[in-house]
Amino acid sequence: MTVPFAEIVQWRDLIETIVFATVAGIGVTLIFSVAIWGAARYTDLRLEERQGAAYAAAATSAAALLAVLAVVVLGVIVMTSK
Repeated sequence: MTVPFAEIVQWRDLIETIVFATVAGIGVTLIFSVAIWGAARYTDLRLEERQGAAYAAAATSAAALLAVLAVVVLGVIVMTSK
């Protein structure tokens, strides 16, 4: 007995996985680029002796890194729960 291809592949789950992986990949890349921008901006502002703005850039960088870490942890939790 042969099983039709449509019954072997769960198309809805496959498409959902592709969409979520694409969105997550682009999102994490954008958030990480904000972290890099904040670190670079922090260095530039420190050299210009603009301490307040430098600390704001450092805080932005740290927040972005924490967001990336949170997304990675969430992804691991989602993958291991299924």
